[in-house]
Amino acid sequence: MNNSTFKNRLHIFENTLSASEKKIANYILNNVESVPFESISDLSTKIGTSPSTITRFCKKLDYRSYVEFQTLLKTESIKVTDYDTIAEKVIEYYQLTLQLSKSIFQKVAPEVLVNNIENSNKIVILGIGSSGLTATEFALRLNRMGINAIAITDSYTMFAQSVLLNSKDLIIAISNSGETPEIIKTCKEAKKNNVKIAAITKKFNSSLSETTDTIFYTSDNNILEDDKFYNDQLSFQFFIDVITYHLLKNKKYNENNKKVLQVWKDK
Repeated sequence: MNNSTFKNRLHIFENTLSASEKKIANYILNNVESVPFESISDLSTKIGTSPSTITRFCKKLDYRSYVEFQTLLKTESIKVTDYDTIAEKVIEYYQLTLQLSKSIFQKVAPEVLVNNIENSNKIVILGIGSSGLTATEFALRLNRMGINAIAITDSYTMFAQSVLLNSKDLIIAISNSGETPEIIKTCKEAKKNNVKIAAITKKFNSSLSETTDTIFYTSDNNILEDDKFYNDQLSFQFFIDVITYHLLKNKKYNENNKKVLQVWKDK
């Protein structure tokens, strides 16, 4: 059903819609360009219905959630746009990925992770493959603020660290699938020592979520349905940009960061 357009779904399920659901459908048809960027609460207010009714409407049309409905509706407009260059299409995908990421990860306030970082002795950021690049970038940013952080991207070092950390330390695990065996094993072992664990992933109800204290979700490229667009770290980069901004509101971290950047400029 993911390949079906919104109008096709309406045609298929039209006879099952209630009066209030038909009202939602009509509003969406008349505001196709703006609806993908409306929060469910704002949309319900404009239509004069409830968020729960909009959620039921989306599921009746065989969308998994309101977020998926928004994303696919936006993707439909992308597919029919006459692009002059591939670059313009990629920019559209960037915008959609970031908008979707914002709506997803704010289910848990980013301040939760900021607070954990500020109150931990040591931060260990885990990532394998491309997620390892994100982990490395995140650790470098924290280091520039004077925060004790390391990135670990190989399994042996992960396992070694898992038994050396304690309850005053924090693990941040980054995994696209939430099923990376090395990371899951490391988190399970660290949990025995009461290490605080936060995770960033794209998959809900993954194995990683069972080993963490706090989990943050970001958007998945697959929902764009274009196998030629490949940037599986963009939503993770967006997330650490947000966390970085929060941390740099701390005067001490901001001053440390400026000192380090100045050293590089003076080289």
